[in-house]
Formats: sequence, C-alpha cells, structure tokens
Amino acid sequence: MNVLAPIALCFVMYVAIFIIFAVLVPSLKIRHELWASFLGLLAVLPTAFTEYVVLSLPIFTAHTFFTVLITALVFNGLIEESLKMIFMLLLPYKKLKLPAFFACSVLCGLVFGSFESVIYMLVYLQKISSGGIGVVYKLILIRMFTAVIIHTFCAGLSGLYIWSFRKKASNITSFIFAVLFHGLYNFFAGNSGLLYWFIIPVILFAIVECRIRYLVVSEKKTRTKKAKSI
Repeated sequence: MNVLAPIALCFVMYVAIFIIFAVLVPSLKIRHELWASFLGLLAVLPTAFTEYVVLSLPIFTAHTFFTVLITALVFNGLIEESLKMIFMLLLPYKKLKLPAFFACSVLCGLVFGSFESVIYMLVYLQKISSGGIGVVYKLILIRMFTAVIIHTFCAGLSGLYIWSFRKKASNITSFIFAVLFHGLYNFFAGNSGLLYWFIIPVILFAIVECRIRYLVVSEKKTRTKKAKSI
C-alpha cells in the first residue's frame, strides 16, 4: 500500500496555515515559519522517548479512573506541553512582533500534531489489512479536527506565556491552561461513549482561551508602549 497519500493528508492543514500566515501576518518571514516548524518536529523525539519511559511506570499501567486521569494530566498535559515549550524557547522572539511570534508558536504545535498523526497512522496500518485504507483516512481526518487542533492552540497558549515571560510581564496562567486543556482532552479522548464527546467543549474552550490570552498580552504591550511615550 502506498502511504504517501495518507502522510500528505496529515500535513494538509499545516501547509494551508503556513501559507495563510506567510501572506497575512505582518513581519513574519518564511524562514521564521520554517524554523518554528523544525522546532515542532524536534519536540516529537523527546516526547516519544518520555512516553516510552514514563508510561511504563506502575502508576501509569493500571487502568483505573484515577490513573487514567493522572496519566492524561501529568504526561499529556504537563510533560508534553513542557517539552514543546522548551523547544519554543528557541523561537527568535527579539526579531518578531507579537502576531508573528504567536503565529510561529501555533505552527510549532500544528506541525507537532500533524507529525504525531503520521505516527498514529503508521502504527494503525500495521494492525489492519490493505482493504482498510478508508478507515485510515477517517482516522486522519478525525485527528485533524481534534488532536491536531488541541496541539495547535495549547502551543499558542504556551507561546503567549513565553512572550510575556521574555517581556518581563510573566503570567503563567496561559501555560497552566495549556496543560489543563491538553490533559483533559486526552482523558476524554481515551474514553468511549458519552465521555468521549467532552473533547468538543475542551477544544472550544482552548480556542476561546487562546484568543482571550492573546488579547490580554496584546493590551499589556499597548499599555507599555503608551507608558514609555509619556
């Protein structure tokens, strides 16, 4: 089976957003987008290694309600978002204005989620026959509008925290929300039945909170400029 088409599909949203940002975001250069994308890809490696090591610990192998929740919040939330944020610290914030820096943060999370979809897709292909290609495309499309989006906006929240920290106006609330939303998303996504559909409000809350935090940081930046001009 040719896997190039499914792999390409995993990156359709990333390519579209990359082009949109390049056209619409002021002062954002393609080299900045490529660097942010590279950092997002690099972040996958330690995350995958940590998942292999951490999830083998006894507390994470028991499948009770409590351990599943802790696994989602600690690994998928805290550890995974922290690792992504570490790589995002390498974004050239001094050369970027807030809209461009935020766009780079979003791209970092978007490419991370897209590449993660490739990994899930390849693993899934090993479990099915060649006749199940339709199921593979369905998996990719579902992840594109769920897991990839949560990665994208959680990275946006972490990026806003990095920006405020660099500008000495640190507000860790953005990062806390990134951890919380990512952890809750994975907890509900790992369930079946009614609980699974709670991923939708989690995704929506992440998008809304990202917008709110962006406006807060932007307003602080505007007030700082006004204060300096007085």
